[in-house]
Amino acid sequence: MTEAEAENPERVWLKAATPIIAAGPLPYPPSETLTSILKEYLTEVEAAFIGKAFKLKQSQTMEQLVKSSKGMAEADIQRTCEALARKGFIFNQPSSSGVMVYRLLPLEVVGVFEYTFMREKPPEGFDEEKLKRLARLYEKLGTELRDSIQGAYDNVVAVFKTQPPVDRTVPLQKTEEGKEIAIEQSAGEVGEKILIAKNVEEIIDKFDDIGVGNCFCRLYRKALGKEYDVDAPYDVCFTFGKSARHVISQGFARKVSKEEAKAIMKKVEDAGLVHKAFHNKSDVKEIENSICNCHKDYCNTFDYWRAGMIAMVNYATHIAKVNDDACTGCGTCESKCPVGAAIVDDGKAKIMQDVCIGCGVCAHFCPENAISLSEKPRVVFQPPPRLAK
Repeated sequence: MTEAEAENPERVWLKAATPIIAAGPLPYPPSETLTSILKEYLTEVEAAFIGKAFKLKQSQTMEQLVKSSKGMAEADIQRTCEALARKGFIFNQPSSSGVMVYRLLPLEVVGVFEYTFMREKPPEGFDEEKLKRLARLYEKLGTELRDSIQGAYDNVVAVFKTQPPVDRTVPLQKTEEGKEIAIEQSAGEVGEKILIAKNVEEIIDKFDDIGVGNCFCRLYRKALGKEYDVDAPYDVCFTFGKSARHVISQGFARKVSKEEAKAIMKKVEDAGLVHKAFHNKSDVKEIENSICNCHKDYCNTFDYWRAGMIAMVNYATHIAKVNDDACTGCGTCESKCPVGAAIVDDGKAKIMQDVCIGCGVCAHFCPENAISLSEKPRVVFQPPPRLAK
C-alpha cells in the first residue's frame, strides 16, 4: 500500500473500481455504493492488485502482470488471480496459442454480478443475508447509474450510439401450439450478408464444451424479495467453448451435453423466452460464446433499458410481419413484445420496424398464427427513455 493509500484507505477501492468500470459497457459511477460492493468480495490486497496491475490494460499474460504489478512475485500473482477468478473478477483461460491470459472482468455484462447469482450454490463465504445485502447494493448502484445517465442524457445517448451491438437476437422457431413459425428468407439485398447460425440448435452443434447456469436475473430478483412468475426452468444461461470451460471450472455453471442443452432450449422456446446470443468481441462475424434466454418482465437487459439506465443496442436478423387478414386485433402480441414494437391500431396489430428485434415472441404467442418473420439483418438502437423530472 502506498503512503497516500495509508492516509486514505478508500483510495485502494476507488483505484480498483476504475479498471473494473472500464472493463464493461455500463458506465457505473465510482461511488461509495460501488466500493461497498467491492468490499463484499475483495480483500484489500486483491483490490490493490487490481488497481495497480490492470490500470492500463484489461488482458495480460503472466509476464506482463509481473511488470504491471511492479515486481509482485509470480507465485503471489498466480494465487491472487486464481482467487479473483473464483470470485468472478478474472477470466483465466489460455489463448489459441496456449499462452495463459488473465482478463479483468467488469462488474456486469458479463462479470461479477452474473457469476454471483447464476450459481447453484452461493459463492464461498456467502450466506443468504450477504446475498440479500449485495442485491440491495446492486439495486442502489443501478439507481445511481440511472440518475447519472438521465442527468447528462443527450451527451450519454450520443456515446451509446457509437457502441457496437451488445447481443444478437436469435428468433424463436415454433408457435405455442408447436407449429413452425413462417420465416421468409430474403431473396434480395438486405444489407451486409453474414453467415451466422439461424437458430439455437445450430449454435449448440458448434461446440463440445457447453455450460449452463441459473438465470441470474431471476435469482437477483429473489434476493431482493421481488415476485416473478415464469413457466420456464432456472438453468437457462448458456456458455460455449472457452467461456464454458471457464465457468465450469470456477463452479459458476455445470457442463451439459448437446442433447441436454437442446432439451433445455426446447423448454425455453415453449416458455416464449427471448434468445440473446453474445459473440466474441461483440462482433456477429465472430463465434458465439454464450446465450441468455430472457423474459420481458424479469430480465435485466429489458428492465435496465425501461428504467432509463442503458440504451438497447441489438443485432437483429429478422423482423415480424402481420397478416392483416388473419389478425383479429386481440392484443396478445402487444402484451408479449419485450420492446414495445407490436401495437394494436384500428383493430389490427402493427409492427414498428425501427424497434422490432425479430425475436419471434409475438409469433410464438399469436393465437391466430397471424405473424411471421422475414429476414432483415440490421442494428436496432433504442435509447433509454428520458424520464420525467
